[in-house]
Amino acid sequence: MRTDDLIAQLSDGLEPVKSGQVARLLLGAIALGVLGSIAVMLSVLGLRYDFTSAITSFGMWTKLIYTFAIAAFGFWLVERAGRPGAEITRPLLLLALPLLAIALLAVLQMRAPQADMPGLVLGHSSRVCAPLVFLTAIPTLIATLWALKQLAPTRLTSAGAIAGLFAGGAGAFVYSFHCTEGAAPFIAIWYTLGILVTTVAGALLGPRMLRW
Repeated sequence: MRTDDLIAQLSDGLEPVKSGQVARLLLGAIALGVLGSIAVMLSVLGLRYDFTSAITSFGMWTKLIYTFAIAAFGFWLVERAGRPGAEITRPLLLLALPLLAIALLAVLQMRAPQADMPGLVLGHSSRVCAPLVFLTAIPTLIATLWALKQLAPTRLTSAGAIAGLFAGGAGAFVYSFHCTEGAAPFIAIWYTLGILVTTVAGALLGPRMLRW
């Protein structure tokens, strides 16, 4: 068979992808993943005992805004990672914004008069925070990697890392409803570490789970 005939045969009947189909695929899969993360948090860890009063506290909203910003930014990158040739490196620089914001707030709290430095940094759950963020993020990570596999990622390690970044942010957001810590230094160190662990896990899984 001639090459031109083969190309014509392979391309016969192809239809353009419907507008918004990629976003709907990602949103559907990721919504299931986030629901899985919520289920893990509620069944394994449980909602914090003082949730009603804590939801209005500055520390709670610090965690929620920080983790939501990373998750939202991560979702935007996931959508780009699924498109061949999409620029990823430059948009990653925007990640510095929430990181700088939480770092600045952490410095301000540590420099406050009579600041309890060990308490601000270690709290009472520093040993388990990062592992529990990762545990909560696992369903979202799996769902995000599955959704990316349905698309056309070409840089598999980078795409996996981006999936991990999003899942880590989403997992940390969900975990916030269990965790009773609210100090910015604690959040900046241990929440960020949990997100980083999930990002690394995604990078390691990417070449295996996203291979065509």
